[in-house]
Amino acid sequence: MMVRFVKTYVDVIVRMRTDGTLIPISVIWENEEYEVDVVLQIIEARSQKVPTTVGTIKYVCRIRGQDKEMFLEDYPRRWFVEKPVIQFF
Repeated sequence: MMVRFVKTYVDVIVRMRTDGTLIPISVIWENEEYEVDVVLQIIEARSQKVPTTVGTIKYVCRIRGQDKEMFLEDYPRRWFVEKPVIQFF
């Protein structure tokens, strides 16, 4: 058994600050909405688990008490998460 990750695009409800920073408020994952408790970190960084483009911003968020990473691609501008997929041999 092996776990790999796939890029999964998600809908995100955001607040835009006056400086243009996007702050995620909630994430819609598999038809369920999850409120973001707090954004812990926003940095320019690519995913280490799935292929990404230049200009990707990583958001580390606490959702339901667990720290999760979300990514915002610059072009086309859309959000994704790294979804774990179990592979059996």
